[in-house]
Amino acid sequence: MTCTWLIVNEASGSYDAAVIADIVTWFANSDQPVDCIVRCPDEDLPTAETLRTSGVETLAIYAGDGTTNSALKAAAGWDGGVLILPGGTMNLLARALHGEQPCDAIIAEAGRDRRTRQLSTVEIGESIAYVGVIAGPTTSWAQVRENARHREVADLVFNAIPAAISESLGGPQVGIEGHAESFPAIFAAPRDTTMALCGFTASSISEVLSHASAWLNGDFREGPRVDLGSAASATLTSEAETIGLLIDGEPAECRPGDTLRLGHAPHNFITTRPSEDHLTPAP
Repeated sequence: MTCTWLIVNEASGSYDAAVIADIVTWFANSDQPVDCIVRCPDEDLPTAETLRTSGVETLAIYAGDGTTNSALKAAAGWDGGVLILPGGTMNLLARALHGEQPCDAIIAEAGRDRRTRQLSTVEIGESIAYVGVIAGPTTSWAQVRENARHREVADLVFNAIPAAISESLGGPQVGIEGHAESFPAIFAAPRDTTMALCGFTASSISEVLSHASAWLNGDFREGPRVDLGSAASATLTSEAETIGLLIDGEPAECRPGDTLRLGHAPHNFITTRPSEDHLTPAP
């Protein structure tokens, strides 16, 4: 048996105490009993030192991509196995590591065959993205998704959607140094040895509504886009003073001239996908 800790986000719109109880049971059934549940945001995320001194060998995270990002940042430097479970809206990192499997299947497979691997990241400034970085005005669609998640229908209809459409069509465009085109947003996703880059397009109401549909249906990568190839680094350009960012879905900012760069996560991720599968789907 291994010492296993579980992080859950009780503030998530998808949080369900009964599901957490099921997850604890599934771990116990796979000979990986949960020794501690860390309930954020009320409890501090465990640091590498906390995990080491507590003898933790497996850190399971049942949360969305944003909370998962924060938990990984807190645990940087700890060398145990991280098991990402699909507990949020998009779950892109969990899907990259486990495909479309549900939690019970992931936990059972991880108990039978504990395989780990390291992943690449996208970095900008002090921020690290495990799924990807979106830069540009269409990051305003994050507020649309947040309001939809909390069922704030009036604000969604009268404020968030009109503002997102206005910014998508009229906000300062963002580009990559060396590319002639600019876009409402640039997306950079990590690969094993490079970053995959694309530009989201929003030149018409129909394209904007396609973005809205992609956001609300849980995978922003399905929006209209142009492939911009791959690179180990990419410098952002814009006439805006600041550029909106989404780091694994969480808002941030940068400035024109800041650089997206390929990095490497300081973690051992437990994966249950066949080894021949490419872990991070193309944008």
